[in-house]
Amino acid sequence: MTTLLAFSGSLRAASFNSRVIRALPALAPEGVSIVQFDVTDLPFYNQDLDGETVPEVVAALRTAVAEADGVVIASPEYNHSYSAVTKNIIDWASRPLMQGPILGKKSMVIAVGPGPGGGRHCLEDLGKLLGLLGGTVVASVGAAKVHEKFAPDSDVITDDELATDLSNGLAAF
Repeated sequence: MTTLLAFSGSLRAASFNSRVIRALPALAPEGVSIVQFDVTDLPFYNQDLDGETVPEVVAALRTAVAEADGVVIASPEYNHSYSAVTKNIIDWASRPLMQGPILGKKSMVIAVGPGPGGGRHCLEDLGKLLGLLGGTVVASVGAAKVHEKFAPDSDVITDDELATDLSNGLAAF
């Protein structure tokens, strides 16, 4: 069994990227388990908080990343890059310096949005950052006009191309 830890880089309740994360278990191939991690209470990275004792949510994040076979990060694209929430997740998971559990980890990056860009700048920047941390991005999935790709009032993806891209990305681990 391959266990993947999934994060949304958005705190917005109706976030399209969070909806994609919630849709992943239904798209996962046999033998792949998706564990969703809620980062709502994750404080902004502050080295003063990163001592021998860290906030409980930080310890849980680091343990979950360490135990996972890979991570899935879905981030909105803000100003042609990833969100501050996404960066914060990575900052906490990449520490302690040169020892953080995300270092060298396989990942899948996702960026979806209602606009025409499909998150391509976010995907590029996120892939670059994870690569600098020694990781391997096994799949990169973007989607434009994502609001048209869900069943009304649900987290079910109705767009065959997006569903296939996500499923294939999960299988790439």
